[in-house]
Amino acid sequence: MICDINADIIALQEVENINAFNLLRKRLKKVGCEYRYSSIANKQNSSVKVALLSKYKIIESSEIKIDNSKQKRSILEVHLNIENNSLIIFVNHWKSKYNLGKESKRIKSAKALINRIKNLPKDKEYIILGDFNSNYDEYLTIKNKFNDTNSITGINHILKTINKNILVTRDLIGKKYNKLHYNLWLEVDKNSRFSRRYFSYKGSVDSIILPHNMFDKDKIEYILNSFNIFKPRYLFTKKGAINRWQFKNNRHIGKGYSDHLPIYASFEIYKKNILEYNKIHTIDDLYKIENIREPIPLKNIKVIFKRGKNAIIKQEIDARGIYLYNIALNLKEGKSYNIQVDRIDNYNGLKEITKISKIVELQDINSSKYIKNQTQFNLNTINQNDIFVNLIGVYKKGFFYLNSQKIPIYFRDKKAKPKDGSKLKLLYVQIGYYNTNQLLIYGKDDFKVFNNSK
Repeated sequence: MICDINADIIALQEVENINAFNLLRKRLKKVGCEYRYSSIANKQNSSVKVALLSKYKIIESSEIKIDNSKQKRSILEVHLNIENNSLIIFVNHWKSKYNLGKESKRIKSAKALINRIKNLPKDKEYIILGDFNSNYDEYLTIKNKFNDTNSITGINHILKTINKNILVTRDLIGKKYNKLHYNLWLEVDKNSRFSRRYFSYKGSVDSIILPHNMFDKDKIEYILNSFNIFKPRYLFTKKGAINRWQFKNNRHIGKGYSDHLPIYASFEIYKKNILEYNKIHTIDDLYKIENIREPIPLKNIKVIFKRGKNAIIKQEIDARGIYLYNIALNLKEGKSYNIQVDRIDNYNGLKEITKISKIVELQDINSSKYIKNQTQFNLNTINQNDIFVNLIGVYKKGFFYLNSQKIPIYFRDKKAKPKDGSKLKLLYVQIGYYNTNQLLIYGKDDFKVFNNSK
């Protein structure tokens, strides 16, 4: 999972001890995901600790004590050099609500952190993140059994993510109210704001929180709308629950992941005129950038292929296509639109649009003109997100053999996967990407199996 995220900096919670941390680092290096720099809060004798992995150089690190109790989890403060820019990461894991953990205990952590921040130079850039065991809107959702502080909360009142009893918005933080903080959960749709699911309860206990100077167009800058939840299919069970680690007879059986979903955000070294967004007009332009600083209009896009909430769009017949992930429900195959692109992502190398708005339907189009066939299939010239029809070949051990060409093939519906050695006709196939080009088959209606007699 860490390799799939491929982040430059990863903050960890619930690391059992320094030996476990070192084992993790060695394992990551062995599989090609090395993090050269690291730090762990190891001074206090807490049962679990916070830590940080980084591809950037760590200048120094220290621990912020909550109080003199040896069992309390301290906050890890790590100073990084990001291309000659200084950045501080504060890694948190506040007291849980388990066993009636009262809000006053989380307020202690919040006060220790905010007192440290008050002593930083005014222009110092920093990121607050971790497991706060508090929802982003805790002041509205706190339950009476935890409320021993007259509804004052650590994450909202002490860290000042609210102003006049309203959550601090990006517009407000941009006005340089330097005592306020902005919680990035406000960047995603309200129904998607959860990183942990406990039975029917969805919680946003993990957060990334930013000060005003991460929006001031100087030094290190947050890339707007880049915050999201990392949620590939393997992090969920077939029933939709989070695929947490599994135990049998009090031993881990080597299956499952965390009971929290990772959250992430992207940042850049801000340089004026680094990219003139008003010159971006095509899908090809989107392939030249990693993230979007501000929304980009795309005109006359054509929906040439759609399956459920996913779709492929193109602008011209010979131009590149791009994948709309989980956002195409209101679009129709065979229609053209004007849209605004609000977020793009890369999933293991596959370029995706993951948020759009301002959708204007234009007219019907002949989508078949934008789709390719077997005579056009060449491993040296295919592009990710191309759509092909009627490819005939043989499926064997995860690969599709088409004449003398061999390419990985992935069936989203695992129950529909054919037997090894089957001769197939792929009626509709997307050129996907998972570290390399692959064929992506959505369901059993998108291919046929030839009988041996034929």
